[in-house]
Amino acid sequence: MWTRVGLLALAACACAVTHDQFYPHGVGLDQQLPRGPEQASRELPLNVPIVFYGEVYESIFVNNHGVLSFRSDIPSFMNTEFPLPYPSIAAFYSNIDTTQGGTVWYRETSESHIIAKAEESVQNNFHDYYDFKPTSVFIATWVDVTYTESRQERKNSFQIAVISNGTESFVELLYPEREIQWINRETLPNGLPEAKAQAGFVAEDGRLFTLRGSGSHQIRNVVSWSNIQEPGRYVYRVGRILPDGNIAVPDQYNEVEVEIAEESKTCAQSGPSVCHTHARCVDYQAGICCQCNDGFYGNGKSCIKDDVPLRIHGKLNGVINNINLNDVDIQAYVVVADGKSYTALSQAPPNLGNSLLLLNVLGGVVGWLFAQPSGTARNGYQLTGSVFNHTASVTFPGTDDKVEISQEYMGHDVFDQIIIETYINGTVPVVPIGTKVEIAEYEEQYAIVTPGLIQSASSRMFTIKGSGQKYEQIVSQSFSYNPCRFLPSSEEDTIPMMLKVTKNYLGYEVRENIIRYAMSNRIANAGQENPCVEGRKTCGLHSTCVVSGESFDCVCQPGFTNVYVDDAVSCVDIDECVSGANNCDVNADCYNHDGGFQCVCRQGFEGNGISCRRASQCRTMNCDPNAKCVENYGEAAYCVCNAGFNGDGQRCTQVQTPENNCDNCSPNGYCAFSPYVNFYKCECKPGYLGDGITCVRDPSSEVVETTPRPEATVLTTTSAPVTEAEYNETFVLPECDFYGCVCPPGYSSIKDERNNELCRLDSYYVPNPIPDANDTAITCYVDTDCPPNAVCSINIPEPYSPSADQELGHCVCPQGYEGDGYECIEKTGPNCSCGPSAHCIDTAAGELICVCDAGYHGDGYICRPNFSCTNNSDCEYNAECRPDAVNGEYVCQCIEGYIKDQNDACIPDGQLCNGAVCAEHASCLYDETDAVSYCHCDEGYEGEGISQCTPQGRTCDVYNDCNPNAVCTRGDNSFQCVCRDGFVGDGYTCNEEVNCRTNPYMCDIHASCLKTNDGYECDCNSGYNGNGSYCELNPRLAGNFLVASDGSTIYKVPFRNTPRDFATPLNSAVYQIAVGVDVDCLTGRIYWGDVVSNTIKRVAYDGSGFEQFLPTDVKSPEGLAIDWAARNIFWTDSKKLTIEVANMDTKVRKVLFSGAGIANPRGIAVHPGLGKIFWSDWNRADPKIEWANMDGSQRGVFLDKLNVKLPNSLAIDWTRDRLCYSDAGLFSIRCVTIDTRQSETVASNCSYPFGLAISGDKFYWTDWRTQKIEYIDTVNQVRGLVPISTTSRLFGLAVAPDQCPGATNVCQNRNGNCDVNQLCLPVGYGTRTCVDDDAPMDNYIR
Repeated sequence: MWTRVGLLALAACACAVTHDQFYPHGVGLDQQLPRGPEQASRELPLNVPIVFYGEVYESIFVNNHGVLSFRSDIPSFMNTEFPLPYPSIAAFYSNIDTTQGGTVWYRETSESHIIAKAEESVQNNFHDYYDFKPTSVFIATWVDVTYTESRQERKNSFQIAVISNGTESFVELLYPEREIQWINRETLPNGLPEAKAQAGFVAEDGRLFTLRGSGSHQIRNVVSWSNIQEPGRYVYRVGRILPDGNIAVPDQYNEVEVEIAEESKTCAQSGPSVCHTHARCVDYQAGICCQCNDGFYGNGKSCIKDDVPLRIHGKLNGVINNINLNDVDIQAYVVVADGKSYTALSQAPPNLGNSLLLLNVLGGVVGWLFAQPSGTARNGYQLTGSVFNHTASVTFPGTDDKVEISQEYMGHDVFDQIIIETYINGTVPVVPIGTKVEIAEYEEQYAIVTPGLIQSASSRMFTIKGSGQKYEQIVSQSFSYNPCRFLPSSEEDTIPMMLKVTKNYLGYEVRENIIRYAMSNRIANAGQENPCVEGRKTCGLHSTCVVSGESFDCVCQPGFTNVYVDDAVSCVDIDECVSGANNCDVNADCYNHDGGFQCVCRQGFEGNGISCRRASQCRTMNCDPNAKCVENYGEAAYCVCNAGFNGDGQRCTQVQTPENNCDNCSPNGYCAFSPYVNFYKCECKPGYLGDGITCVRDPSSEVVETTPRPEATVLTTTSAPVTEAEYNETFVLPECDFYGCVCPPGYSSIKDERNNELCRLDSYYVPNPIPDANDTAITCYVDTDCPPNAVCSINIPEPYSPSADQELGHCVCPQGYEGDGYECIEKTGPNCSCGPSAHCIDTAAGELICVCDAGYHGDGYICRPNFSCTNNSDCEYNAECRPDAVNGEYVCQCIEGYIKDQNDACIPDGQLCNGAVCAEHASCLYDETDAVSYCHCDEGYEGEGISQCTPQGRTCDVYNDCNPNAVCTRGDNSFQCVCRDGFVGDGYTCNEEVNCRTNPYMCDIHASCLKTNDGYECDCNSGYNGNGSYCELNPRLAGNFLVASDGSTIYKVPFRNTPRDFATPLNSAVYQIAVGVDVDCLTGRIYWGDVVSNTIKRVAYDGSGFEQFLPTDVKSPEGLAIDWAARNIFWTDSKKLTIEVANMDTKVRKVLFSGAGIANPRGIAVHPGLGKIFWSDWNRADPKIEWANMDGSQRGVFLDKLNVKLPNSLAIDWTRDRLCYSDAGLFSIRCVTIDTRQSETVASNCSYPFGLAISGDKFYWTDWRTQKIEYIDTVNQVRGLVPISTTSRLFGLAVAPDQCPGATNVCQNRNGNCDVNQLCLPVGYGTRTCVDDDAPMDNYIR
């Protein structure tokens, strides 16, 4: 507090600061920042160092946005809450733009009159520094500055003076009266809100000190407040601050006492300092209180506009049922006008998902805070202004479970959203996953026990839908807050308030992992007349009284409709069975009852009546545990032994083999099923030798193309999920040799969606398809959820359980209608609508189906010619991919001058001789014995007649008659003329080949002409990249640093901090959460996935060239990995449940895997040399790391739940050729050798490792609990921290090397000779797959 002596000493100067009291500045004295929106000074060397938070700085930066910074400039405005990423002094951090007006001045000075003024400021306010003698003052002044799109009417002026003597420093801030006229830029229509101006100090280690009102509407009062009793003037000691300390204020100043003293004054004296901008001050005898203006409501210190929706956000931590909840996100959306609140918990442990529905008290507090008031009752916000502490004790009498909840509501942040922190501890009843929970409407009574303390007690009833099990819940709550101390008491304060909670909704979205609480809330004084108390007496049978404003309405209950009888409204039953307003299956009967109907499956069928299927015959079968029952409708069901077992199905015995699985196959091997011995075994890929577990390249091998077999069935339906064991029983790999592939007995050949050849059990029943992440169909539970003429189709689990909950279905068109479920049109005739080159046939079952015409293949709606293609690489030599003249489909056709022979090969056009063209000096003769034509050299010539006929006896070694561009070379029996390299012909005539050797101008000046198997080609020189005809210089890569993300900011982090090299942000956005990061080491770019804006972004190593790389069809890219050689980026999408890939240059993209077997994908890594991708899935029920070839083939489980528990990020250890991963469940960093699967724990006892990066012998990881970057040196086992100034959770981590690892693949040059509109995807043994784009090219931003 201020002493009496201090008050007397300052009484003469207790007046507002004016512009004249600034330190001298302006033209002739200072340097000036250039005009513009994003400006910063160069690094300014200091004559006298500044000591700031114990660190000594010898240079400083002046930034446009009202801030001085050390270490680096801050030219761009970061729309975020403090702290900033650099040590900084902020007088008024806001989005300043001096393009149209305003000036920023700065200088360092040691002028005597300046030194004297600064010395007085320090000595008068810090008595321990009565002899402090400054030697330098750094002055920065912002004069009449405004913001972009400002009308230039509102301007701000303020000044910073940093006072130093080289060993201690002080800061003086000055804000002239009436010269702070705006606090943030106006929000544009449909734009993001901008943070309110902030003022304070940020240390290099993240410590923060803010001025009173920083980041709130009260910051405008900075001109009338002070910490030295001079309004608009502040002095702070900022220099020698202890590591656990913070900025020092003047000796006589206490902010809390000042705020209390202000409320004891009159409105004229301190009203604007205490009340909200949109509130009025009210004088009482002992002090003042605040009341929100008309059109706003709150407690006067916090006011929000009527009827404007509001957001709440925060974190939840604690322990429930012995399971940790770590930083679970809480978000709420409130429709203030209606008293409706929607609260969501995201990313909680999935095995707690349904059980947390019983804690809807978390959403109930939000409901009370913004309940719709009735009469004179006040809701929580009107009492507290959203600043209060909440505790709740929740008990379940029936199970003896109990939960304690503690919450702190901390008011509005810089974006006017409310912040909360929550801690919970205890146990709740376990609610099985997949069940649905309902809660009845309830009432709660709130009583103000003493001023500032509210207590509430209530009971709630939860019902488990389906089983009918009920859980009673007793809730006892307390709310403590700071009311206005001077508001006179009234009788209304003693009247309890009743909160009515209706329209409750509880839901758990398994795929999104979101728990939702929704409710409508209305609060009134207890005993206040409810219009429905009397109103419900007038409502008839089967109707409900509903409050409507101050009156009521009688509304018919579901299943009833209103009719007028004797001028009165009555509710009568709707006969859904007669009217057709039911969703019973065609094999079910409908039974009507009052208010509803019941569907019952007919005899011989089973189901819930909404969906019925034939009764299972397998229920009465008693198969061996190692066999499965095969339904055989129309005949008896039978048992079949699983693969790897022999027997009649009633009794099955395992085939005894030394190896009965493929767990240890080599990366150069694959898992094959042998029908001869009836078990799986490892075999080496073509071109490799070994036993399948160890495979080495065969030096003498050549690639041999297998003879194609008759085309297999194509399996294109995304099937319902099955277990790995069920899948392995149903699908096996064919037995392949150089002649082709065959399936074992009882299996048929099929092709899956990735064109892999598989064998499927003949008795397999294809299940109903499941929706994938991109499914746009309308979901439903009943037919009334669907558009007109559409019905709700629900897939019943097999076998069906009568007690199972109703499943979520999709709207489809019923029999007799056609369409997509959104629009269903009645069929008008007996014909079917087939595609081009297809026709309609009537099957034996009486169904009309479409089939492709002869010479075409497909599903009858899309039919392709048998020689269909997508690009030239699909065609043979001398052929190209062109549209078919009949239907426009692309097919392989011979190029000009060539025609097809009897083997469909393209040969030169001309008189054919049994499909061949004879050489010069040869004739086509007919052999009557064999009845074939053949080429024969004319008389006087010799040769085989097709490629060459040379004069008899005239060999070039004798006559030397070769073309000058040919050489005489010994053949089998004689010498022949052969054209030199660069020429083509028969040796007697040699024409120059057109290539870069003969025409060097075909190559870029930074490329070389190199000989390849196909001739001479242009190839860019080292240090350049391109196609050879055009080469550009690789960017100068200043590598050797880490890339880290804290969600909103991407940081460049040096391996070792120095005064000149420290963590700096490269890109920042308040509304982004960047999770996965990786680098393109070839071009020097950083990529990251933003799970909020649903975009993959990129920027150069130096922060320039920001681009939204993939802005469409991306939802939640949690993991990224880059194949720099093939120029591809791979990512996991946790919302679409996909593994995808795109080319970084052309943006051609492909979904490799979708849905099946993917639950919670996160980290991903690539090995360009092996052509492999690895990805983690942290599904707590079945965690795993999977791998596959880059083209999606040979997918398998690399590590299962025996080795992983909560796998997050993945990385390749290039030094030791290992896959490494961070596991938050095992609290460790682990590595596995890719070939041998030998495992090693690199670092143990980690708190919660997430991101992972490796540089040589050092492993780096981000930790969610410590919020640090940690590392371990594997050579000496030394562990440490990498400094980074952030207080947020750290996500992805990557190493930006100075050069790429040595791994290469076949796709790194000329896109692997794939078409420009294709992806080249390596498959790991020197080959690649050319893959078409998933979407039209115009979907991408080039």
